[in-house]
Amino acid sequence: MGEHTKNLDRRTFLKGGIVAGAAAAAGSMLAACAPQASVATATPSSADEGGARGASDATGVGAGYANPDGVGIPVTPSTTEDADVVVIGSGMGGFTAAMLTKEQDPDAHVIMLEKQSTLGGNTNFAEGGAGFLNMSPEEARAAVQADMIQRNFVVDASLFYALRTQQGDCSDWLFGKHGVPLKDYGSGQPLYEGGSGASAIAALTPQAEALGVDIRTESRAFALVMEDDYQVTGVQYKTADGNVVQLNAKAVVVASGGMNTNPELLKLYSNVDLGKVMPLGIGQDGDGHLMVEQTAHGRTGLQTIDGFFAGIGTADDPCGFNSDLNTAAGFQFSSVFVNQYGNRFYDESFGFNTGSQLFFTCIPQVVLSQRQAFALFDESYIQKWEAGQWQNGHNGFDSATKQGTPLEVRAEIEKVQNRDWFYQADTIEELGRALAADVESFDVEGFIKTIEAYNAASEGAEDEYGKPQEFIWALKTPPFYAAKAGVNAYNTNGGIHINTHAQVVDPNGKAIAGLYASGIATAGWDSQVYGGGTNQPVALWCSCAAARHLVEHRLGKTVADDWMGDVPMTSILGESYANANPLG
Repeated sequence: MGEHTKNLDRRTFLKGGIVAGAAAAAGSMLAACAPQASVATATPSSADEGGARGASDATGVGAGYANPDGVGIPVTPSTTEDADVVVIGSGMGGFTAAMLTKEQDPDAHVIMLEKQSTLGGNTNFAEGGAGFLNMSPEEARAAVQADMIQRNFVVDASLFYALRTQQGDCSDWLFGKHGVPLKDYGSGQPLYEGGSGASAIAALTPQAEALGVDIRTESRAFALVMEDDYQVTGVQYKTADGNVVQLNAKAVVVASGGMNTNPELLKLYSNVDLGKVMPLGIGQDGDGHLMVEQTAHGRTGLQTIDGFFAGIGTADDPCGFNSDLNTAAGFQFSSVFVNQYGNRFYDESFGFNTGSQLFFTCIPQVVLSQRQAFALFDESYIQKWEAGQWQNGHNGFDSATKQGTPLEVRAEIEKVQNRDWFYQADTIEELGRALAADVESFDVEGFIKTIEAYNAASEGAEDEYGKPQEFIWALKTPPFYAAKAGVNAYNTNGGIHINTHAQVVDPNGKAIAGLYASGIATAGWDSQVYGGGTNQPVALWCSCAAARHLVEHRLGKTVADDWMGDVPMTSILGESYANANPLG
């Protein structure tokens, strides 16, 4: 256990020991703790087909994944403890589940596990912004219809309806009862104070400690303890000093985030070119997904890439999300992109909107639709950026509070000028030839015509792609630049199927007793395009639902009618406040 730092196929396993484990070695995490018995081993043909397949093929967890840390594979523990509830993760979902459970059952032993040395996970980087008021059934039906339309009807309407009708109670609990600071910066929705969830974690940490939540950092949960496929009775985690601790519990809440920082696993659960996906955040390794696959839930689902505008660079060598150059070249309405043929390739009239779909979440998927994409700019662009002429910061907070601030890009150009994904030339033709040297399909003559037409549009000619003239900045001033474009991926979204109590369910909807999931690890919220409002608001709602259900059905207590407190959001935001499209 570490001292936490503020601000920042299926397996069976008996409560007291292993009934069935995995034959494959569990890797570096579990090197000293091998499973006791084998119930499934890879056949020679499966091992030989395409090379070694790894531990997960033998266990039914993360099939095809090497699983170097043995996630989802229980072992003989070093020590065993009893608890009532274990929450995996210390982001918004983790804190909410742990604190609300403890409030409603003060005698319960609630343990919150965080594998990092600091608390908060990726909530530290989130802006927040939610639906802060409960909707009436009529309002919720209309809102859910819009949610369904903008997400191509592949999401779970029952989850959205529950969220929309209960989101105000959840917000009252977080911002009213617990005083998480909230401020309207003019971005369309009030945000966490300072524009990041670090302020929320700072506010919640001492309150969780005061409630008696047992917070353990540097404690990586890696396997569920199970009575059978439909009954979870605890979790195993590894401490900083390498010991494996088994926590027997009446309920486990998985709030461990997505797969964003584990590309080897994500490639098995995604259908996009991950070479163009530049992940953000920390610790989103898919641990929760693999653990859930131990149960009757089975394989977790497709991971949506929650992208925000375009970024420059590659997955292995990104320019960097906080880079002014990345923001300047990829985030602007004035940005211009060409594809592997040297052509512009999408409607730039900003007519993407269906329902309340946001332009900046469509662009990543538009970029991913092409085999290659390049952001273009020239010296005149740099001069405008240096003069503070830009439309979008790298998040809503910056867009609202830093307009007119100069972007410092020249020093960053010097840093990246020799990268394989960055190009510079004295003429448009030379730039095209440099790109064609790397991309055989690139048509230099066609590219020259594309830029000539773009420059004509900057002077008033009709633009074939419908871009408003104010955002058509001519490309006439050398030197000229191009950078490979990809996606700034905030996180992934989806995988674990839940019901409206946030219980994990099997393919027929039957609940796995004692197992709940929260936040971006859960399925049913997004299609291929990130719709907005499916990160922090979903984590908050899921964990409120999970805590209330487990208190009554796993701990045998009664949830108070006023669990959300007595400080309504209208007293914070004003009586005239109306819900807007969530941002978080």
